[in-house]
Amino acid sequence: MKTTARIIGRLVCAAGGVWVASEVVGRLRIGGTAGERLGSVGVLATVFIAFVMLVPLPLTRLLGRAVTRNQRRMAEEPDWGGSDWEFFAPLRRHFVYVGLGMALAAVVLLVVGPAGLWAGTELGAALGLDVRLDGGLKAVVTAGLVVAAVETVLQLVLAVPVKRRRRGALRSLSGLLLAGAGLALAEVWLDGVQAADPRWLTLAVVAALFDLRFRFTLTLPVPGVASLVLVSLNVLALWLVVWLTGLLHVDGFWPLVGTVALMWAAEWPSRLANAAAEARANPPQPPHDPFWPDHSLPQSPLY
Repeated sequence: MKTTARIIGRLVCAAGGVWVASEVVGRLRIGGTAGERLGSVGVLATVFIAFVMLVPLPLTRLLGRAVTRNQRRMAEEPDWGGSDWEFFAPLRRHFVYVGLGMALAAVVLLVVGPAGLWAGTELGAALGLDVRLDGGLKAVVTAGLVVAAVETVLQLVLAVPVKRRRRGALRSLSGLLLAGAGLALAEVWLDGVQAADPRWLTLAVVAALFDLRFRFTLTLPVPGVASLVLVSLNVLALWLVVWLTGLLHVDGFWPLVGTVALMWAAEWPSRLANAAAEARANPPQPPHDPFWPDHSLPQSPLY
């Protein structure tokens, strides 16, 4: 029952993403009467979700089993007599699996999702629906990314009523809204930053696309260097969104940097809230006492 509800929820969110994509991506056209348009959106959303969920499923399960096995190995008592290479093998495998998971997520986002949306348009056209996605590979990828971004945001909205997921969803939504506010300020204040029509919907979509980026945590001993590196990565992420989708026009390097700086500054309260939530979930452990080994703790005479 939970799986069925989750699939239905994803279908509804993907349908919202298809509708938004048809409004902001000029190459995706859905015509006809209101009923025909609704049917076209349903067909595209169904095929899109089928591709995204089923195509990577074998690799996802294989990777999940490998991660579970490696976690069991990491929980076991290490072989203190072995070599350093063998001692750190589970940790190396952990980082490899994290990298493979990120690569798989990127392939689903950039290849599988757009392919599913293209297949949905072909199926809709074969069924006689007035739907078309042209403009080449770049337009297909752009439309698929917009559907994925809007679907992700709508899933967060649906998670708000769920008690165990409410706080995390609200923190994510607040960060997205703050980043969108920073982007809107950049579009108003900075010369050379202009959103395509429809303006406000396009700004919201660009903020959602930017929110799809991988997030890294970096701590360095020199103050400010970590923030500089993370802002630089965000500049690269926004440049990719601008270059790939064409939904936002940024004239030059410094307007791009200024836009990211405004979005980074606007997101600051959300980052503080996330850091506080992580600190509550993982409280610091008391320092280890080297003069009282853990395996030699005193035992009460009552036990």
